Amino acid sequence: MEEKLKVDDVIRFAVDSPDIPHLYANGFISAIGNGDTLLVFQQTGRPIATLNLSFTVAKTLVKKLGAIIEDLEKNSGNTIMTTGDLDEVLRKTKKIKNGKHE
Repeated sequence: MEEKLKVDDVIRFAVDSPDIPHLYANGFISAIGNGDTLLVFQQTGRPIATLNLSFTVAKTLVKKLGAIIEDLEKNSGNTIMTTGDLDEVLRKTKKIKNGKHE
């Protein structure tokens, strides 16, 4: 329980702090180097920030974010689409609107 309080306190401090940058991204590009990973965060295709992560932290982040999304999907009964899923839906929708049924 004490660990949870510490995490909640850190999150609240970070969210409330005017000195910590607050970003919103609706896209990203990922790359790999020989020592770490790189994320370029985007807003509507425009780069807004970069983030380098060690391989260990990147893998841990993937697992933690995946668990958060899995819990959301389980509790809501909805499946969150990836950007790849949405691209496919939009591609099919565009073909149908143009009279080309698949």
